[in-house]
Amino acid sequence: MSVQQLIKGKGPFVPVIRSDLTLEDAINQLDIDNAGALVVTDNNQNVLGIITERDIARGLKTFGRNVVDRPLRDLMTKDVISCDINQPLSTVLELMDKYQIHYVPITKDGLLCGIINMLDLVKYRLREIEREADELKTYITAGR
Repeated sequence: MSVQQLIKGKGPFVPVIRSDLTLEDAINQLDIDNAGALVVTDNNQNVLGIITERDIARGLKTFGRNVVDRPLRDLMTKDVISCDINQPLSTVLELMDKYQIHYVPITKDGLLCGIINMLDLVKYRLREIEREADELKTYITAGR
């Protein structure tokens, strides 16, 4: 399967937020979007960073309770690992493993067009296992 096929199946929605907003804004947006990460972009296309639950925990450790008033640009991961939409899905898995990340923004011609998270991959794999099991059952029952 390709990254493009997975994005097509799950939909193109990407939870985003502007870099000039605060962590409090990001926490509210994470709740609204029911997401574990937000892609930081000021124009909904160019990836400036990503803010994840892990970044929030690091921010609390570094800045203490006042972290909620800090701008996202102080807390976000700036070196974002992304993947082109035309890559095979295995590339996303390799990136997640190599960099120990759970979210990979997807780009097309350098612009944001989707995001894949670990749960998306688990759901895909479960569907694949179910399909394989159904095929095996059909094969076995057809041979009788």
